[in-house]
Amino acid sequence: MSHRSLMLGAMVLLLTFARPGTTAPSGQADGTYREAQMLLRTAQRDTVGHGDDPLRLDSLGVAQMRLGQSDAAERTFRRVRSLRNEDGLALASLGKLALFRGRLTEAESLLVAAKDTEGASDDLYSLRLRRGEWKAAATMADAQNEPGRIAQLDWLGEREAFTLTGERGELLFERPWPVPLVKVRLNGTYVLMAVDLGAPTLLLDPVAVRVYHAQPLTGERSVFWNGARVAVKSAGVAKLELGGVTLSDVPAGLLPLTKYSVSVNPQGVRIVGVIGVDVLRRLDVTLDFKRQRMDLRRHGTAYTPKEPQRVPFELWGENEITAYGSVNGGRRMALLVATGLPEAGFGGPVELFEELGIKPGPISRMVKGAGSFLQGRPWAQVSVGTVSLGTQVSDKLPAWSGAYSSSELWRHGLRRDAMLGPEWFKGRRVTIDWTKQDLVFESNN
Repeated sequence: MSHRSLMLGAMVLLLTFARPGTTAPSGQADGTYREAQMLLRTAQRDTVGHGDDPLRLDSLGVAQMRLGQSDAAERTFRRVRSLRNEDGLALASLGKLALFRGRLTEAESLLVAAKDTEGASDDLYSLRLRRGEWKAAATMADAQNEPGRIAQLDWLGEREAFTLTGERGELLFERPWPVPLVKVRLNGTYVLMAVDLGAPTLLLDPVAVRVYHAQPLTGERSVFWNGARVAVKSAGVAKLELGGVTLSDVPAGLLPLTKYSVSVNPQGVRIVGVIGVDVLRRLDVTLDFKRQRMDLRRHGTAYTPKEPQRVPFELWGENEITAYGSVNGGRRMALLVATGLPEAGFGGPVELFEELGIKPGPISRMVKGAGSFLQGRPWAQVSVGTVSLGTQVSDKLPAWSGAYSSSELWRHGLRRDAMLGPEWFKGRRVTIDWTKQDLVFESNN
């Protein structure tokens, strides 16, 4: 096999599988996953006796990374760089892994050095956004297929976005299920919002513009929320008060939340917004699902978790908390943490439940859940035996089959299988350690 063919093969591995997963017999992974496994085995075979061939190692590293073998992939790509320091694919892949693991200075150096290598600019754009380098991100937005975001990025670049006042805040859950809901002040007025570690940004119903004085901005973009892509219009919020802390000049996305509100707060007060990760990571956050409260602290404020048990997570792209776990004791899976998933502890594409041998019964097929308005198709109610995340295990969980779009399985070039919903966190107290990128579970006694 020629060097050119090997490099093309590596690039195909990096770029393919964006299509929806193909179906497979019950008990088997979908076709895209099985193909990724096959390509990994092929790459492993092709590197035997060729450990000094950077192109063969590139193919191996990409195949490892796609299946979540990040440590092995990092070792492989570092070996590539020892052989050929300016290898673009190795630089871009190591930059992606460093970005996911929060090593932003290292990630920037690698991604800039990768230059025009496919995927490097996507991750560099995410890095700029994560750091709040709004003007730099605005210059990249058009090339990243987000021209509708430029006006909002310019708005952020003209002010001290996310300015924080106050040291500590405490919010009691107005109700913990089917998703945690809290009362906050939006530009001085109390409103009800959901707390969702799976929402990338602050999401607001358009009523926030008409009634609560959110500032509409020009432009529209796509965001990933509750397992699918949704279109949001740009907006800005002057003040968001969370208990005893306040954030000023906060970006937001506008989309109708009426049907979501009916699902998560039936016969209750209308939900005006969803508090997402770009707000929550400005603070040290503890979600206590047993005592039904959220504690917020300025970064660096002293806090000692009780009998902590740490579960590492990665931050994919701009703001997607992804942790590794398993379902029913099976293979290792990457899971998006999504506390705004209604009425469930787990949600995934149909293909995943077919792999698990879990099929909806005739009654659940008739049930139209949140997906009927969030994704344009109904989700089917099922249940899973156990879902594990590190040392933490929950069992007999309600779940949604179809709640995760198949087109998202390979979105970042890696496999992410499903979402971990709020029911999984029931009875738990968890702190998000943004610095070490750990979910810190602690005793609730």
